[in-house]
Amino acid sequence: MNHETYDVAILGSGIAGAVLAAILGRQGFRVLLLEKGTHPRFAVGEAMQPQSSMLLWILGERFDVPELQHLSCTQKILRHVTRNVGVKKTFGFLYHEEGKLQDPQQGHLLIPPPTPLASESHLFRADIDHYVVKAAVRYGATYRDRTDVVDFTLADDGVVLRTASDEVFRARFLVDATGHKSLVADKLGLRPQDPPLRTQSRTIFTHMRGFRRWDDLMAPGDRPGLSRGYYEGTLHHVIDGGWFWVIRFDNVPGSESDLTSIGLTLDMRKYPQRGIPPEQEFWEVVNRYPSIVRHLEGGVATRPWVGTGRLQFSATDSVGQRFFLMSHAHGFIDALYSRGMINTFETIHAFAPRLIQALRDDDFTVSRFDYPRRLQDAMLLDNDRMVHNSFRSFANFDTWNAFLRVWLANIIFGDLRMFRVCLRYLESGDKAEFEALDVDPVPLSQAPGAAPLEDLSRFTDATFDRWDAGELTAEQAAAEVFAQLGRTPLPPIHPWDDPAAHHIDLLPEKLERMVEWGKTAAPTTMNQWFDFDLKMLDRLRTEAAA
Repeated sequence: MNHETYDVAILGSGIAGAVLAAILGRQGFRVLLLEKGTHPRFAVGEAMQPQSSMLLWILGERFDVPELQHLSCTQKILRHVTRNVGVKKTFGFLYHEEGKLQDPQQGHLLIPPPTPLASESHLFRADIDHYVVKAAVRYGATYRDRTDVVDFTLADDGVVLRTASDEVFRARFLVDATGHKSLVADKLGLRPQDPPLRTQSRTIFTHMRGFRRWDDLMAPGDRPGLSRGYYEGTLHHVIDGGWFWVIRFDNVPGSESDLTSIGLTLDMRKYPQRGIPPEQEFWEVVNRYPSIVRHLEGGVATRPWVGTGRLQFSATDSVGQRFFLMSHAHGFIDALYSRGMINTFETIHAFAPRLIQALRDDDFTVSRFDYPRRLQDAMLLDNDRMVHNSFRSFANFDTWNAFLRVWLANIIFGDLRMFRVCLRYLESGDKAEFEALDVDPVPLSQAPGAAPLEDLSRFTDATFDRWDAGELTAEQAAAEVFAQLGRTPLPPIHPWDDPAAHHIDLLPEKLERMVEWGKTAAPTTMNQWFDFDLKMLDRLRTEAAA
């Protein structure tokens, strides 16, 4: 028996558990990080977004863990972490119709604005997760791999963990950061067999090498002609009933990888499981779309194919007496839009300071963790709505063309929310600025009329319900969403209600235009997001150049 009582025991040393362990260790707490397997190991969830990069920067700054800030920028990853990394400077979406070559007029290339604060990457998770585990150990965490925890007891005075080899560990608090097969959720009966989620998807994936960049297959006149190309970010092939991801680790100078992460996610209503090998099913779907065949020609899998059952799951609660179900132990929707790491890091940002204070006070009253509980629930349901409506929109290019703008408007303001907090902190130097994220309304909580973007999402959801019910055609549903986009107060950086305007390149002047609109012309419900000085970016650029 191990007679030491740890402050916190964390089950699972993926990126969620390891980040939390590093933060707590850096604050001087006794952390036990338990892993059933070993590192380095394969994992998906590889594409960052501006929000996830900025959240890592925030976590590193707020809790004095520079290793987390190393993950917020591709060049820092190359310098400090691994040479196996790609860049994500674009979101690319290419719509395909069965049996037809891809029409370049049915593509979207979205380019976020570059900032010196953070940049997005394609994370080779075997290297990244191992790096964060090693950082946690440097900050004093006790790490045990090949340790299978099979039982636990929760009591008023702490937690007792028992392993398959009859080891016993004690802690004051337990965090489950594993995943769907969460021991805590299973033992406490928190995992409903049929989760109250609308998305029903499954996925097939592997890593490949040997196939060409999409941009190299395009005729020069078919390229969007923007500041970046499709290959410089996450590329999505969109089909009726599903979507492919193409995440390159070889698309930035300095990378030593020749790998690409490839996956196919399918709507189970249109593609029910048939019990065939995942590789066979993957190529059966690919072969229906001649341009995807051409893109993946020559691709060779470098690891076994994986096929999943339904991806979606949830928990009836994530907080209880001396325990917390974090991130993917609590629930998951789908990898579309790379939302998983945003939710993970925002949950850690909400949970970590409350756990730190609870440890200092020796008071683990469940109500102290009410905000991270509500936040996790709300983010899961919000993501479910977004992904469910995406799958519905995939049935027709017109509806997809309209819906992508609904997602884009939401993600731009989500990025702005993080950007604002970072700039306000850099202006003041006061870490209390980061607490402002907790003041923002949780997703789905705002009343009709209080938030234009939430009203837009609700309108689109209801419109697609009418389309499903046969009250509208796909073309009519798309037209109604475009009309609503025209009525919604959105920054003048894109012709939101013009179906022919597919691409958006957020060059610095457009960012300045958006901020000026926010300060002078945005409705009062939105201009609160623009109370920062954009000149801070000039200072950051000067410092970065020096």
